[in-house]
Amino acid sequence: MRLDKFLAHNGYGTRKDTKTLIKKKLVSVNDNIVSDSGYILNPDNDRVTVDGELIEYVENVYLMMNKPAGYICSHDAVEYPSVLELIDTYRSDLFFVGRLDADTEGLLLITNDGHFSHAIAHGKRNIHKQYLVHLEKPFDKRFISELLEGIPLDDTILKPATVEMIDDNKILLTIAEGKYHQVKRMMHHCENEVIYLKRVKIGSLNLDPSLKLGAYRDLTEEEINLFTA
Repeated sequence: MRLDKFLAHNGYGTRKDTKTLIKKKLVSVNDNIVSDSGYILNPDNDRVTVDGELIEYVENVYLMMNKPAGYICSHDAVEYPSVLELIDTYRSDLFFVGRLDADTEGLLLITNDGHFSHAIAHGKRNIHKQYLVHLEKPFDKRFISELLEGIPLDDTILKPATVEMIDDNKILLTIAEGKYHQVKRMMHHCENEVIYLKRVKIGSLNLDPSLKLGAYRDLTEEEINLFTA
């Protein structure tokens, strides 16, 4: 792995930022100062320090976050800040497993493992996502059977979705796809409006109830295996 890429992956800024650190002779590999940002190292064996601080390299990252509203799932903050700003050590190789809209809260998985992401978002295992939905007016139960059969959206028929009533204006909606604004558009079909939306479950993985909004933690090996085993 290139030295500048290694540093960027471990929270030392962009590739441009890491090149500046290297030019300032602050980076050493196996106790030797390296001035070439393209230097090839072995992350598993080589000892890398920045200004005397040893980098403890972790190859694969698997995070569960309780995403707050007002943040976007993007590396680039435009109208809203990025959820990555909530992570203590920024890594440039992180990406999101199923994005959430800026005004949506709840379970967000962040990783740098493409195989893990593929198993959830693009695999053939039909991973379902469950959302807590607060509605503007009481949910009309006549739409439950329609959702279960599959409603039209974007010139196609959605996979069956299930509804669990919490009270008149709150439901748990479980869907198989992740189309643009899908839950909100499904509720439009049901002649209603979403006023609050929170993802609470992906497959058999539930949002950790101990995570406050904006907090995150590493997935356990058992949780990772829910999707990869």
